[in-house]
Amino acid sequence: MYQVRKFRSSDDALYANFVDRNEGSLLFQSLSYLKLIRELTSSEQETLLAVDQVGTIKGVLPLLSVKGEFGTVYNSLPYYGSNGGIISQDDDAVKTLLQSYNDLVRSAETAASTLIENPLKTPLSGDSINHSLLDSRIGQFTNINHSSNVDEKLMESFHYKTRNMVRKAQKSGFSIEIENDSLEFVEEVHNTNMKAIGGRAKKGTFFSSVPKYFAKEKDYKIWVARFENEPVSALLVFYYQETVEYYLPVTIEKFRDRQPLSLLIFEAMKEAALRGYQLWNWGGTWASQVGVHRFKKRWGTEDRIYNYYTQINNKEIYKASSVELLEQYGDFFVVPFQFLTENSG
Repeated sequence: MYQVRKFRSSDDALYANFVDRNEGSLLFQSLSYLKLIRELTSSEQETLLAVDQVGTIKGVLPLLSVKGEFGTVYNSLPYYGSNGGIISQDDDAVKTLLQSYNDLVRSAETAASTLIENPLKTPLSGDSINHSLLDSRIGQFTNINHSSNVDEKLMESFHYKTRNMVRKAQKSGFSIEIENDSLEFVEEVHNTNMKAIGGRAKKGTFFSSVPKYFAKEKDYKIWVARFENEPVSALLVFYYQETVEYYLPVTIEKFRDRQPLSLLIFEAMKEAALRGYQLWNWGGTWASQVGVHRFKKRWGTEDRIYNYYTQINNKEIYKASSVELLEQYGDFFVVPFQFLTENSG
């Protein structure tokens, strides 16, 4: 049996080496992303490491915490549903890490805790995780593992309506370029789009912090569609191991019907396939988001269900309002809002 200890700042290289070499790890569990979201959420590093007798890492559970009015909340991981969960070399590491996580979750100081699974890993057993609430998401992945005739093979995998959207954009006079210094444009259109639908926009610190932790061109690219030399749509994608993360798409409203984003996605997929990437990760979708799921599905996706395991110790959380929880815990997941008393009637 391994021993479990908390992550130390001196563990940076050991952690990165372990996670980066582990098949099926996602961007969200990487050291760079962990540092990014820790800064964005002003949270504490709580990551657990399972180590053998000589200190070699055998498994990790990326974990962050934040304190608020109702106590300490733990997430693996916070920030817009970032996947966490356990990355390990064997079952003993999984068992040992879950035991330590459960001890932490049962602590009197813990108000709530959520563990979000990695859809590329074998699902955890619900019986092994302390939780009082279970929620799920649909992970959607497009196979882009094509070494030849990439255009044709991708198009064949798409629904005919998606093929038509791409072709419409191809005929609409857009020029497509990689413009990795366009985060300001992405931020501006993202804020406008979120305001229009009443959504929660990413804070400006996200856009200024990305270049601190990731190398443009290597770790991320910004694909931009221009019309008459003016930018009208952009797509921020991250690259990690064999997976491309569809992270942040934006389009100026009056150009939506011309489908510039569809062309950006297609061009980014082609380029990634030619560089040897195998999966395009569209991220998680709620079962209730029928339209969003259908849009992604038409890009030839495979569904992978993954769970949110949430433990609520401080029952006063249920009496809080969603606004109050967002004010107290920001981008941490505390409880599915449908369980709040304000929504029970």
